[in-house]
Amino acid sequence: MERWVVLIDRGAGNHQDVDEVAHFECTREEARARLYEIACTHRPGVGLRQKRRQVYRVGDGDAYYVSIEGALSTSRVVYRLGALAWSTHPESWPWAWK
Repeated sequence: MERWVVLIDRGAGNHQDVDEVAHFECTREEARARLYEIACTHRPGVGLRQKRRQVYRVGDGDAYYVSIEGALSTSRVVYRLGALAWSTHPESWPWAWK
């Protein structure tokens, strides 16, 4: 089992924003399934009224490009899966992988 994080990349103009959406511990196959579920259901903005969502797999399934058309605007984001590669004290992190 590995430790995973789902990241969301959003950009507007020259500003780029990356946030953590979820943390979990599981196999790579299970992590990819959770990433896909998050890409299909996560709401990247407060008050976003989704009218239409298109989800595109990028590469081998560790990332998804998502275009969400709302009532007033369209959001374009990328959801990425990251595996923990190294840490000094992983068990002392605030979210503690439970």
